[in-house]
Amino acid sequence: MEDARIEGFGCGGNNIEVECLKVKKVYFSCQLRECIEDQLFDLDFPTGDRSDFKYVRTEFGEASVEPIKCVPLFTEIDEYYARLRGVVAVPVYLVFRRKCDGQLLRIAANPIIEKCEQRDNKVRFPIDLVVFAPADFLRQGRFFPDAESIGEVNNNLVRFTGNDNVELTIGFFLIIKVLSEVQLKVPTFGFCDVPETPCDEVSPISDVFCEAFLDEDITPFPQRFFPPQRHQIGDLEDDDCKCKPKRRSDDVANEVSPIRPRKDCR
Repeated sequence: MEDARIEGFGCGGNNIEVECLKVKKVYFSCQLRECIEDQLFDLDFPTGDRSDFKYVRTEFGEASVEPIKCVPLFTEIDEYYARLRGVVAVPVYLVFRRKCDGQLLRIAANPIIEKCEQRDNKVRFPIDLVVFAPADFLRQGRFFPDAESIGEVNNNLVRFTGNDNVELTIGFFLIIKVLSEVQLKVPTFGFCDVPETPCDEVSPISDVFCEAFLDEDITPFPQRFFPPQRHQIGDLEDDDCKCKPKRRSDDVANEVSPIRPRKDCR
């Protein structure tokens, strides 16, 4: 592609470049709402049971569109429209605080359907939609479905049963999309600037100690690197400078003799 520039466009009349970018373009989108009531989930606590943890909140993972077994995702309707059939899958997690140390844990919640626990923690909603997907390109495999979601939980309706089961009522806002990878010509202002603000990292205690220890202004090198001599200790009297009094014979007699064990002691 030729190096194209647009003169006099942009902040302060600066030139900008026209780039060819490969992007996922949205060709179709629509919205849905789904709600599940009193759905039972199984929780796999790493240690102990629910009594060792305190519930904090419910979280969700990234939504996706999965195919239905033996059913094609897209079926042509006419030259421009197709039928999209599949399921929207959204992972569900519960966040707990461990009582013994306060650590937060994110635990997968596997749905229990007809008394059978699923192998994963995704809730699934079937979709059957008419979407825009031109047939000439659909036949080339150029279109694929996508989904985004926002989940809402009323914590007043969270009910725990047994040691590791919970009932949840969840509402979902869903956006279903049909995407295709294309090359778009877009004006750009060049690459983004390197950020000047350093990252605000949360350092463990050991790193904080080492940072302070290696800073010469905070922790100077010790001047007393070797054991002190007797004359360098001000509070210690030098016994060599004092005359020791002569001991009298009666002082020796009055001394307590060391205790000796009797011969019959064992």
